[in-house]
Amino acid sequence: MIEGAGELPVALRVLSGVLLGVTMLVVLRRMPWEALFVPGRAQLLVIATLCLLLIWSLRAQTLDGLALHFLGMTVVTLMFGWQLAILMAFLVVATLGLFGLLPLAAVPLTVLLAGFLPVMVTWALLRLSQAYLPAHMFIYLYAVGFLGGALSVVATVLGSALIYGLFTDLAWQDIYRDYLRYLALLVLPEAVVNGIVITGLVMVRPEWLATWSDERYIHGR
Repeated sequence: MIEGAGELPVALRVLSGVLLGVTMLVVLRRMPWEALFVPGRAQLLVIATLCLLLIWSLRAQTLDGLALHFLGMTVVTLMFGWQLAILMAFLVVATLGLFGLLPLAAVPLTVLLAGFLPVMVTWALLRLSQAYLPAHMFIYLYAVGFLGGALSVVATVLGSALIYGLFTDLAWQDIYRDYLRYLALLVLPEAVVNGIVITGLVMVRPEWLATWSDERYIHGR
């Protein structure tokens, strides 16, 4: 997560705001609004957003302007689809900004790096697995759930490090020593937590997963 934005160039902050605006327009235009009218779906969305807000508020700042925390975006992407997952990330980051837990100037870039990027990584894995891998439950659980969690946090941390390495005065060795090297401690827990939650939902509440299909992964084998 981007903890600070004051040291970033104004042009970059403006560009991130424009990109976020375009992203949210696309999300709202392609939003499956009918999904919110399924009984119990709206309540589930609110509960998941609050859980995400709690997770993202518990973060460790390892370097000035950069922090590490669990994402959980693979779970919400598989539960609600990419549109609602991005909307949830926007609401969570905006709430953190409004309550002073995150600089408002950092909101657009944080949404893009910690929300949009991991959602797209997870969604790409899902689509690739559907196109090129067997329709098997364990493909969904491990190739998307576990691996999606791992790659999503890798993409977010590397993206944040790249932004700060290119556009601030921080030395690359400092970014590696105080930020990047802790990525190894986060990848496995992120993968395991996302994988366990998805596995539990498949076993107990598969109807909560918008991307799950009994016909595809069980009956169609």
